[in-house]
Amino acid sequence: MRFLAGVIVGFAILFAVAGAVVLTGSFNTSANVPPGAIEKRLAGIALDKSVAKRAPKIANPVPSSPDALEEGMDHYKEMCVFCHGAPGVDASEAGEGLNPPAPDLTLTKIQNRSDGELFWILQNGIRMSGMPAFGPTHKDEEIWKMVSFLRHLPKLTTEEQNALKAQPASEHHH
Repeated sequence: MRFLAGVIVGFAILFAVAGAVVLTGSFNTSANVPPGAIEKRLAGIALDKSVAKRAPKIANPVPSSPDALEEGMDHYKEMCVFCHGAPGVDASEAGEGLNPPAPDLTLTKIQNRSDGELFWILQNGIRMSGMPAFGPTHKDEEIWKMVSFLRHLPKLTTEEQNALKAQPASEHHH
């Protein structure tokens, strides 16, 4: 009984300290402060477990045809390259200021995710990371085409890199 009481008191103290840190504003939420090792590790584990639990367990139902890749690239250019960049294509200044940073989508860790996991992330976004949910604004087929393009991303041609870099005349980089 004393052990159980000790555990309960220990948790109460832990919650009181955590509450005090939060309520006094001691936890710095600035995007200029990189996350610590524990925060990164815990957030990574939580993300991986959450996505694995919720993602559809299916392969991409949209064949990776030239048309699908072109449409996927159009969506990537419109919504993703801004933060993630691409091989041979830099992210925007705003994208480079994200904290946590938007990952390089050609990394083995990303490319090793299942099609269903990539689909789920695109469809639902990732809370408190800057990654929006595209499900409310895009049809499933469009999201699957973006998954096809993400798989193609490590093999971008020079022509595709140039297409992703091209900006309308009204936009500029300072």
